Amino acid sequence: MKKIIIIILAVAATAINANAQEIFKTIFESSNKTLNNTKEDVSVRKIALFKVDALTYLNTKVLEQMSDTTHTLSPDEMMTLIVKRDSQAYYMYDYINLFIKEYSRAKKQHEKDNVMKIFRDASINFPLFNEPNREFVLAYYNRQDFLTQFSLDTDWVRANADVRRRLRGK
Repeated sequence: MKKIIIIILAVAATAINANAQEIFKTIFESSNKTLNNTKEDVSVRKIALFKVDALTYLNTKVLEQMSDTTHTLSPDEMMTLIVKRDSQAYYMYDYINLFIKEYSRAKKQHEKDNVMKIFRDASINFPLFNEPNREFVLAYYNRQDFLTQFSLDTDWVRANADVRRRLRGK
């Protein structure tokens, strides 16, 4: 009986793992496709570039944690990291979509500036990995030629919750 339960749990974990990787993979591939579509508007491609870079950064950091030789991860810990990566990817995608919606909705420049400030502040105030290489993770942050002026090292779940709370309080 114990063996059957272990087999069932292993199959369930594999299914969850496959679904988690599908969400990350779908967002990454969709963004990469937009980025490489030369018929797409440059501003849309720049947003896609940010998404690809943010997802690549996220994936790299998670893979570093998974391959850390100083600590052997259990299958549950590995699954937790994959689910974390998947959740972060989803919330990053949602965050950027919400930003574009709110930024487009703003009519006056001071309204646009306020939306930008809310989203920029949240992206920098909620780091996920506390990356010491600030220049790298802030590569987009002060780029006036990019609409997505956010930190790559962002806890997208917490940042998303923060901007939604702040937008409700406007």
